Amino acid sequence: MQGIDKREHRNLEDVFKKYKNSYHNSKIDLEDNRKICQNMEELDVLYNSFMILLSELQRCTRNYEHKKTVTRSIIHKNLRILHAKSTLK
Repeated sequence: MQGIDKREHRNLEDVFKKYKNSYHNSKIDLEDNRKICQNMEELDVLYNSFMILLSELQRCTRNYEHKKTVTRSIIHKNLRILHAKSTLK
C-alpha cells in the first residue's frame, strides 16, 4: 500500500513555517501567497484524514487477525472431535 511519508509531510510543514516567517519581508504576489496557504491547509486536512484512515485500517487488520485465529482454533478443535468419533466407529 502506498502511504504518505510522515517525515516528508513534517518537512513540508517546516518549510511552510519558514516561508510564513519570511513572507512579511518579501515581494511575493498576494495571490501566490493565498494559493500556498490554501494548498498547505488542504494538505494538512488530507494528511490528517489519511492518518485517521490508516489507524482504522490497522484496527480492522488486528480485529480480522484475532477473529481468524479464534475461528481457526474452533474449526480445528471440532475437526479433531469429528476425526476421533469417526475412528471409534
